Amino acid sequence: MSAAIKATSAGEDTLTVLRKLAIQKFEVAPEVLLDDQPFEAMGLDSLGLVDLIFQAEDHFSVSIDFELASKTPTLQGLADLIDRLRNAAQPASAA
Repeated sequence: MSAAIKATSAGEDTLTVLRKLAIQKFEVAPEVLLDDQPFEAMGLDSLGLVDLIFQAEDHFSVSIDFELASKTPTLQGLADLIDRLRNAAQPASAA
């Protein structure tokens, strides 16, 4: 991942970062990236999805199961999955 993505993603939500990763990595026009549109409709095949998952894993420091990610094959679905994984990985705060 480029330093530009790391630098600009501080404080941005997961969906915004995924959109930037997809635009940069796959040279997809921003107007083609609809949050609830299947990856395939955006021209991203299964290999492209695997590549996007690898990029997201590196960026967010999570391990993403491909089968889970393919159940909701949209940017929003992947963002929601990443958020769930990140929340589950955080230690519970002391009461």
